[in-house]
Amino acid sequence: MPRDLPTTAALRAFACAARTRSFKRAAAELHLSSSALSRQIQGLEGHLGVALFRRTNPGLELTDAGRRYLARVDDALARLAEAQDELAPRRPLRVSALESFSESWLVPRLGDFERAHPDVPLELEATLRYADFARDAVDVAIRFGRGPWEGLFSEPLFELCYFPVASPALAAGEPRLRVPRDLAVHTLIHVAQTPRAWSVWLRAAGAPELEPRRAITFDHVSLALAAAEAGQGVALSTPLLCAPRLERGALVRPFELEARSAETYHFVCRPGDRADPRVAAFHAWLAERLSAPDAFRASALAK
Repeated sequence: MPRDLPTTAALRAFACAARTRSFKRAAAELHLSSSALSRQIQGLEGHLGVALFRRTNPGLELTDAGRRYLARVDDALARLAEAQDELAPRRPLRVSALESFSESWLVPRLGDFERAHPDVPLELEATLRYADFARDAVDVAIRFGRGPWEGLFSEPLFELCYFPVASPALAAGEPRLRVPRDLAVHTLIHVAQTPRAWSVWLRAAGAPELEPRRAITFDHVSLALAAAEAGQGVALSTPLLCAPRLERGALVRPFELEARSAETYHFVCRPGDRADPRVAAFHAWLAERLSAPDAFRASALAK
């Protein structure tokens, strides 16, 4: 009769704890509670009949048996991953990205990624919510915020700056937008996800106490920009979000002043997935494209 073997989950828990030398860090990386990971390790030690770790202060040390077992476990997990890749070499990379980022920047450029990495099919979910890496079928997320997020690897993708945009007719009409204080007789368009953006820009412009004639808030960036394009008020935007409208003249910048945002878009994934070739390829492509001089220009898509 074949002997019972430990579960893959227990082996992954052991390998992660051995690498991090910490049950707490291993639990966070695997999206488990510390007690759940500890139970997996205890169960594995009970199954094998040997101690795999010595508890030290602080951290952990592998026993001699643990070091010997780790070499075999690492090899076994690597072989299982290779076997899975052989059976499903075109496993899709599942990306959860904010609707604003997806619509304005990512979707128009996906063809470039597909040409560079034809062996990495993408499944894209455009959403307004944060993906839950513990429950959702997602490999990578593009999040907006300050970061970092506990238990996840995150990296800011670029520095974000805001500036006002308006329709050409509104900017040149009466009362005309000549200096920032002229905004007091206009409608300011807000986006629900960035409620303090106008306060930050007005403070940078030297008009922190300015009260507009009217304010209106939208729950989606594209709606706010559409309202500005229709002449309903002045919105705040960024090169990433409004470059196409600026290039075709649907929107103009009445003032050159920009204000740096404390929040920006981040690349987010599980720490253990950074070595996944699909995740690494997408990360490198994003970093390269977003650092290019024409990163946000719509005209660059034709190149």
